Amino acid sequence: MKFLILQRIRSGTSIKILAELTPAQLKYIEELQRKGKIEKYYHLVGQQGHMLIIDSSTDDELSKIVSEDPLFFYSRRKIYPLTTFAVHIKHFSEIIKD
Repeated sequence: MKFLILQRIRSGTSIKILAELTPAQLKYIEELQRKGKIEKYYHLVGQQGHMLIIDSSTDDELSKIVSEDPLFFYSRRKIYPLTTFAVHIKHFSEIIKD
């Protein structure tokens, strides 16, 4: 299943922490991309944050991916499950038939 994750650095996080942990986070993101777990990554221009499309087969895997982020404790996240347009249309068609 795919998930949209919007992640932003918490306000007040020190530059020292960011300088120390951001390189580790970027390496972590690159590794997840290499493994095919991150389908898309975009930096949020003008903000300290990014959005990811994660491909996770279980909730345990998603939890592990999120919690192992080096900036986990210094970030806020919103996580949204995603579905394809075809699946959405199928469900919508079933609803309006009833």
